[in-house]
Amino acid sequence: MEDSGSRLPARQGFPHLSDAHWATLEKMVSLLSEASFAGFPNLPAEQQRARVERFDKYESSLIAHVCAAAQEAARATMRAEAQSAEQVSATNTASFAARPTTTKPIEIALSAGQIYDARAQVAFALANLGGRARAWAMARETATPGYFTSWSFMEQELRSTFLLANVAYRHRSSFLRCKQGKRSLQDYVMELHNLEAAMAGAPLSEDVKVTVFMDGVRTGPVRTELFRRQPKTFNEAVHIAMLEDHCVRSAQGHTPHVEASEVPTPMEISLAESARPQKTQRVSGRCFGCNQPGHFRRNCPTNPWKAPRDKKYAARPALNSLEATESENDFAPL
Repeated sequence: MEDSGSRLPARQGFPHLSDAHWATLEKMVSLLSEASFAGFPNLPAEQQRARVERFDKYESSLIAHVCAAAQEAARATMRAEAQSAEQVSATNTASFAARPTTTKPIEIALSAGQIYDARAQVAFALANLGGRARAWAMARETATPGYFTSWSFMEQELRSTFLLANVAYRHRSSFLRCKQGKRSLQDYVMELHNLEAAMAGAPLSEDVKVTVFMDGVRTGPVRTELFRRQPKTFNEAVHIAMLEDHCVRSAQGHTPHVEASEVPTPMEISLAESARPQKTQRVSGRCFGCNQPGHFRRNCPTNPWKAPRDKKYAARPALNSLEATESENDFAPL
């Protein structure tokens, strides 16, 4: 930046201005160009002080307005998070994911883009932050231009501002109390991996992780296999559990969900067409044989193998007539 002495007269020429007034005057000239200082030396001392104080007051009010807007945005985000937190437990991993607890995505993007300049890294981070972190960082940078000198300093400020003091304890406690419950084994393993990644700064020992994983698995063949094999590392325990879970599901006839093709095969069409009238008949209460309401197929009068009830004794009169004929023959004269 160009030296202020080339744009302003000597400091001794303004003995009536305090050091704070002089600093404000230099800032005003640097922001509004030298044209704003054209007629300033010709003004009386009182007007000079009044103009500098007005600029200082305007700058303070502008900074206060920006900070208030950032705080209001942060409060709105906190209210939204509080409403969503009522629907999940306090120890759920999603509650930690809702807060800006990690800067790993920005670090990966900086490395992939080969951005090594300090100011360029800060600018990239400001452009890619979101939520409360973005509002807070923009307010700091607006209030004090150049406040973030490097990405490492910015990351440290973000962690100290948004991460709880006992965040390591929270992640460790969530990991130790994690259970499978009614979830699938894949979801249980995924939650443990997320909590393990959050504890990268202070990881637990392999024995502790294996114990937590084996105790948290639901009672069944997978748990039995884990206690039979006695894995030594967390990854080995996960591998054994996933393999056993796959074998159990395959033996039980579980088939993975397959998306249906856009054009069904002819067999599928015929099955659908044959099943449609049966479903309609079942709902309407019609007979599957004659398609008439009021009876089931087992009682259908059109069944060839079932005689009607009103003709049950139809053969009896013929038998009686035969007996009568034989009796007449017995008493006939010879």
